[in-house]
Amino acid sequence: MTPDPYRAPAVDEQPAPLAAGDVRAAWCPVCKAYTVLTGATLLLTSGGVSTVGTWSWCEVCDDPGLLPGPGSARV
Repeated sequence: MTPDPYRAPAVDEQPAPLAAGDVRAAWCPVCKAYTVLTGATLLLTSGGVSTVGTWSWCEVCDDPGLLPGPGSARV
């Protein structure tokens, strides 16, 4: 039996929220500067908090406005 796509999920079926923890600056080996933010990915559940991974983002390398496109000098 397939679930009804129009039915709202029950409280226990909803995805647990994620949060960023322990955010800090880090060195970007591409930019050669401290332009990276990195931290832990936390899963918040009724049973407690679990660290499920890490994330990182460079304000220069990962900026969507700087992605290569038509006519861009970046390769």
